[in-house]
Amino acid sequence: MPPKLKATAFRPFICPECQTRSRYLDHQSQLRRTFRTSPRRLYAPSSARSSKHLHLTNRSIIRLAGPDAALFLHNLIPAKILDIGGSTNPIYTAFLSAQGRILNDVFIYPPPPAGSDKLGEEWFIEVDSASAGELLKHLKKHKLRAKFTLEKVDAEAMGVYYTWPSPSGGGGNDLERSNRRSRLGGQDPRPGMGVRWLDEASSHKPGALRQLEDTGSQQATLEEYTIHRMLNGVAEGQSEIISGHALPQESNIDFFGGIDFFKGCYLGQELTIRTHHTGVVRKRILPCQLYATDTEPLPAHQETPEYKARGVETPLPLPPPGSNICKMKAKGRGRSSGKWLDGVGNIGLALCRLEMMTDIQLTADRTNYDPNEQYKVQWETAEGGEQQGVMLKPFVPRWLREGVEQSLRRKERKAKPRREEEEDDEEVD
Repeated sequence: MPPKLKATAFRPFICPECQTRSRYLDHQSQLRRTFRTSPRRLYAPSSARSSKHLHLTNRSIIRLAGPDAALFLHNLIPAKILDIGGSTNPIYTAFLSAQGRILNDVFIYPPPPAGSDKLGEEWFIEVDSASAGELLKHLKKHKLRAKFTLEKVDAEAMGVYYTWPSPSGGGGNDLERSNRRSRLGGQDPRPGMGVRWLDEASSHKPGALRQLEDTGSQQATLEEYTIHRMLNGVAEGQSEIISGHALPQESNIDFFGGIDFFKGCYLGQELTIRTHHTGVVRKRILPCQLYATDTEPLPAHQETPEYKARGVETPLPLPPPGSNICKMKAKGRGRSSGKWLDGVGNIGLALCRLEMMTDIQLTADRTNYDPNEQYKVQWETAEGGEQQGVMLKPFVPRWLREGVEQSLRRKERKAKPRREEEEDDEEVD
């Protein structure tokens, strides 16, 4: 039975995409006076001078062109891609296995509206370059006699570009007005992210990049982009979302608008829908901060991870992916509280048990959460098999907490009519 929520002032739920856009709509809100007792913001406001952009060379593009391309994708992915009102904004979703596990997390770029220059039959898929070949095999296996062409786009012909924070009020309207014929894209639907688009990867800089540089935007590196993602608690690629093992809800894809729970059949639907309606998602990917075992724990009032650049202090050893997370006082290896996924410097992402490592309560049962508990990541070195470890603190982003609260309210509303029907049956008997 879902737990009864405490009576609090009504606060309407706002989807993560709307939160992201509204965060940049009102420039004056960034100039509000803050006090010592004011709550810390999840994402620090960015000025125009701190705008950054880059070419994501670690991403590949797959092209589908033909009359059956849209229906083919619709039957394979959990996201809604049909009847989206002519939007060309990228859709973040995933290709699933028959068992409901993630094979590849991707961005789907819808074609322009039918009235534009293109025929509306050309779709693009953005995927991690390291797993693009496996996704191409997966698509060819299910293509059968569908009428469309399938190919991997040459990296020298087209590339993926990204800028943050979102220019022109979060929608990237200025970017959309330039080079409209050669570009597809728009607002990244994940919380705290900017604008991503597809453009020609020629020897000359695309017009959108020149426009950004004219406004003072600076070129960033892939490491800066990774830090930007991880501070927002956003995983990406198969090095962080493990192919064949990760679940879409545990990877927060449901909070990014990547799952339509009302659409028809698609590959991997059974487990995904059953988890949504009757199950409990006990683990999710969270942003984390590492600190040394011989130092004081991070302050209890710290609400977001803080990245420290290399050279500021002695760099911490970065745990290898898949390292076990357990309580500091646990004997031996202890019960696993989560798994380390990947990181940069002193920050990273980990798959954490919510009721053990955070104050989130998912059911009416008593949780194992202790606010004074500390957690450590342990692994064995490759040389001598010695135990090595660092301390870890997880953080719950605001968008994730609100998403979990909305899910609990939805299940509570569904449970009420069921209980009323049972009471009516008892009265009839």
